[in-house]
Amino acid sequence: MAANKSVIVLTPDGRRQNVQVTPNTTILQVLEEVCQKHGYNANDYDIKHFNKILDVNSILRFTGLSNNARVEMVPCKKPRNTSKVTVGILLENGERLMNDFLPDVTLAQVLTTICPNEDRKTAVIIYMHREVHGQALEEMTLKSLGLTSGKAMLRMIHRDLVQLKTQAHVSTTLIPKSTKPIDDDCTKYNKQQRIPSVSYEGKALDPIKLLKEERNKMKSQDFKHIKDIRTKDEDKSSINNRNKDNATCDHEQLSNYNDMKDKLGTNFHSNAEEEINIEFLGERNALVFDQAGAQALPKIDLPDSFFDLTVEDAKILLRDAKRRREELEEAPLLTEAQRQLEQNKRTLEQLNKYRRTVIRIQFPDQLVFQACFKPIESVQVIKDIIRNYLCDPSCDFTLYTAPPKHILNPDARLIDENLVPCAIIYYSGTSSLKSSVKEKLIDPRIANIQAIKSRMTIISEEKVKTNKEENKVIKDITAVPGPSGC
Repeated sequence: MAANKSVIVLTPDGRRQNVQVTPNTTILQVLEEVCQKHGYNANDYDIKHFNKILDVNSILRFTGLSNNARVEMVPCKKPRNTSKVTVGILLENGERLMNDFLPDVTLAQVLTTICPNEDRKTAVIIYMHREVHGQALEEMTLKSLGLTSGKAMLRMIHRDLVQLKTQAHVSTTLIPKSTKPIDDDCTKYNKQQRIPSVSYEGKALDPIKLLKEERNKMKSQDFKHIKDIRTKDEDKSSINNRNKDNATCDHEQLSNYNDMKDKLGTNFHSNAEEEINIEFLGERNALVFDQAGAQALPKIDLPDSFFDLTVEDAKILLRDAKRRREELEEAPLLTEAQRQLEQNKRTLEQLNKYRRTVIRIQFPDQLVFQACFKPIESVQVIKDIIRNYLCDPSCDFTLYTAPPKHILNPDARLIDENLVPCAIIYYSGTSSLKSSVKEKLIDPRIANIQAIKSRMTIISEEKVKTNKEENKVIKDITAVPGPSGC
């Protein structure tokens, strides 16, 4: 949902109230604004969308409401009473401090009570992907965050407020240095192509798409260059004063062309590795980086007309709804064995498509451990590898995914836990990473590059394997003798 959108609320007296909202607006704020304008008590009503009663503490971005969604005020079965909220503060060192507060308490008062020694000028409070810092700490209350009862955990980090972006958990790929064109034929292919920037003119691009475009561009350049070399070789007999060094260079390029073609899918990344000098941890291309230091993707502000429903959009939605209804109505009844068979087929398709999965383990101190695994390996393999890099290898810890929170079964396979082709899992334990591991932190953008390269390497290996199988089939067909008389 984009910023500055609206929700239409139907009041009990039949009136319609248009409420301007943002993705961070809570349902309780919408209800209080309508009740204040029409003279109702907000504690006696709930917000209903179709047949579902919305949680007043939920945020608009997680409710699934579209722009100009129509909701209804209904009397609540049990009046809401003000109660204390148990608030926990997760510090950067992994320590957790907790206390009880009323919903009208500001975040600045919470910090002063729980951790008075922390510097509030550089403090940033993160809750549900929302960042609150600076003067907003004095104005933001627990109630405005959607905390009116129960328990909640807030994370506090210290950052330079000037460099903060809207999103703190999204990173961009590495932007390399600019390269100069090389005219020498002998050194033209010794210099690897660099990865282009993922964004230009304020628009974010897909790095996978950029890699494919770069590969196609390099292929066309290779064929053109080889054609020029063959032309030069044909005219070599008529040229008497040709330089011997250039002829030797052309001959080496022509002989090594097949090897360059096989390595074309992965070689244009190697230059970035040479410049950055990446040091992996272990044999699984393991890397460690600080998630808090990631740079935000450029935000694209779409116009309001982008979210207006046109006639063509309505036709497409109606067509998809009809198609979905027909699929549900005409779907045959399946037995438990048939459903299990379908599940096994989907699992085999995933195993055939994804030979490697990239797993990121996020620790409470914002450090992220990234490594590659096979889909058929168990979760216990991940735990054993993480244990090697902990300060206390004998400590007990759990791994889980969220939201919703799901504790991973150590004996289950990665593909059975929906961790293929990539996943982010969270670490819950008392021990942290070793100091020697923390000294090898890399840029988050480099980790993204390595994750993409692992996928591109698998694709290149699949293409090479497929080409070999096709050539073998063609060779076998041509080797079969034809009928007599042909």
